[in-house]
Amino acid sequence: MAVTLKRKRGAVSYKEPSSSEDDLSENYDQGRNTVRERTAPTRRCAGRSQAVDDVSSESEHDSPEPATVSRPRTSRAPRTSRPSRVKQSISYKDVSSDDEEDEDPDADFELEEEQVLTVRTKRRATAPPRPQPRKSGGTKGRCRRKMVLGAPLKLNQQAQAQSERKVAAIPTDGHNPAWATLPYHVLLQIFVYASHPLHDENMKPTSAIPWLVRMARMCSTFAKPALTALYRNPPIFAIRQTRKDLVHHLITPPPDAHDDCRVMVKRLELDATQMTALTDPTNSVTDLVGLVRSLKTLREIDIIDPMDRPPFRARLRRLRRWVYPNQLFEALRQSSLRLRSWRWNQTFCSQGPLWIKTIHTDAAFQSLRELTFTKFHPEADREDADAPQDEPTTEELLASALAVLPKLRTLSFETCGVVSGRLLPLLPTNLVCLSITNCGELLSDALQAFLATHGTHLEELVLNHNQALDMSFLPDLKCSCPKLEVLRMDTTYYSSLAMSSDNEPLYDRLLGENEIPTWPSTLRTIDLEYLRNWNSTSANNFFNSLIDAAEDLPWLQEITIIAMVDTDWRQRAEFRQKWSAKFKRVFARKWEATDPRLASLRAFREWKARVGEEGEEAKVDSFIADVPEELHEKAEAVTVNEDSDSDVPLLPSRTQRQYEGWGSSRLRSRSKAATSYGEESDDEAVSEQETASDAEKEVFVQGRCHTVIFRIDNSRPREEMLNEADFLDAEPSGDEEWNGNEDNDNEEGGGYAW
Repeated sequence: MAVTLKRKRGAVSYKEPSSSEDDLSENYDQGRNTVRERTAPTRRCAGRSQAVDDVSSESEHDSPEPATVSRPRTSRAPRTSRPSRVKQSISYKDVSSDDEEDEDPDADFELEEEQVLTVRTKRRATAPPRPQPRKSGGTKGRCRRKMVLGAPLKLNQQAQAQSERKVAAIPTDGHNPAWATLPYHVLLQIFVYASHPLHDENMKPTSAIPWLVRMARMCSTFAKPALTALYRNPPIFAIRQTRKDLVHHLITPPPDAHDDCRVMVKRLELDATQMTALTDPTNSVTDLVGLVRSLKTLREIDIIDPMDRPPFRARLRRLRRWVYPNQLFEALRQSSLRLRSWRWNQTFCSQGPLWIKTIHTDAAFQSLRELTFTKFHPEADREDADAPQDEPTTEELLASALAVLPKLRTLSFETCGVVSGRLLPLLPTNLVCLSITNCGELLSDALQAFLATHGTHLEELVLNHNQALDMSFLPDLKCSCPKLEVLRMDTTYYSSLAMSSDNEPLYDRLLGENEIPTWPSTLRTIDLEYLRNWNSTSANNFFNSLIDAAEDLPWLQEITIIAMVDTDWRQRAEFRQKWSAKFKRVFARKWEATDPRLASLRAFREWKARVGEEGEEAKVDSFIADVPEELHEKAEAVTVNEDSDSDVPLLPSRTQRQYEGWGSSRLRSRSKAATSYGEESDDEAVSEQETASDAEKEVFVQGRCHTVIFRIDNSRPREEMLNEADFLDAEPSGDEEWNGNEDNDNEEGGGYAW
């Protein structure tokens, strides 16, 4: 038999041995010899292999006498000894290059002098090891991190610091307000504001639902306003286990109910994809009809498909098609409901637009103020010349369906191919709000012509995700829409398929170099995001038009501009710095700290006790309230002698401030303020100062916008935008330093050491 130099490793345990000797190996030879002790660990792998081979039997034996082992040289040694039960000491010394040829490459430990390993052949249940305290210093070995998929993460120090809120100390008398004495309408507004929304866009419930239930059970005064806030828009599809009970409770409330919940419901949001699971697949239509009939104050019905939201792509798997049941409209005819909001989805319509017109003539739909069309597309073009040409088109049928609604004021189109130059001229002329979203056939010329004829009463214009729409309609916006208050346009586009990349704009340029936008004076909100496909000249003209019109925009309170300019990165940085500072200086409202004297009645009394009434009035009269009065006196003394070399800042005297003309339309010239500090001898400095002062005079500071977001970069919009929070490092919970005694084989989910 050939002699093998490399021995097979047996199972090695590094746990401390127990006091009993029942499970030790007894399969050793009775006539084994005693060999001399090993004096030096010359070959760490060979030494450990010898200890393993000597006790590699897997059967149970009697307790033999302990003996020591020595390291063999060339052949397998007889099993004449077994290891002594001595606690081992493990060293994590790196493998030397001299020993790599003969030793086991999988060996990771080194045995010290006169110490061997204890090997168990039968595993026994032992008590769990005591937790060892973590050491503050580093460890010699590697750290073992337990990696479990989906484990919660620890917050890093920065996130923990942000999560800790600093509460300012406010002096108070300790009197709690009598909340129960507030009137019903005040409590209702409080509960509605505190609980909105009850569910997210995916119909997932929020913590506001159980909170309203607890508030309703707290006291009898809170019961009705809390339940009204809950049932105003009941979260039917946000709950699963009790959905059937909620529907039946709304249809037939129990006789011992605190209030009649049927008069609290104002709006119904229904998911068409789960309509068969409203109560059960058999009685869902009947329960829906009963729900509509029982609600006496219902005003809005919105039946949606969650896939109609961005990115506007169809689902991968087919679902059973749900259509508007005829029983629903029959129940609306027999009821006394007068709807204000409704949504039509062509996917749920079993008939065409002509049938929609007949539905609009019902009394329940004659009071509609808001109407939404989703996924309405035109019919195929008639290519056959022999086909009858006198048949009405889809655009004409929709326009006729809208013409029978006398109170319609808000109209929305979502993912509709019918929105084009054919439909827009046929829309009503008394629209107040128009929203067009993800309509790829809409062009700027058709929109500009529509606004010229139908934009007189328009107050809100929302144009989001329209891939072929540019901003060429802005030069005539002031004349076309003199009452416009809200303008929103998001140029983020989505691909038709998840794996495709057809989300680029379909227009050549967003705004021409000679097209200067005009802005109505009634604007309150300007929200323009991800503007692109234009050069720096067009962008300069666009930004200058807003700066120049600042004096004519007294009601503007919110402005958001996110754009991309195709220039060099250095020029883009200068471009961004210049316009960001100018927009903030012109439109941003100056922050004013809250007055600590008005924090509470006690704070006001304490302030009044400290300061006399006459002294406070004299302090408030000054234009610069933050500067102490002593500094004002020193400044007045300095202004008398202008040639003085004092370092005290030059402030205008009281008489000078009193008669100096400060107004919203007039700004003090920098050249006048600069002459007090000294004359410049350099002609270039004087010319630059005059140029800056002239430019300062031309800028009007509007200063009334509470929101000013101005960002210029070249980050392309994506469906999921990642920010800094998505790349912050956070350690998994339970991540501790490895102490060497962890049994990784028994961990659930496994793990590995970094």
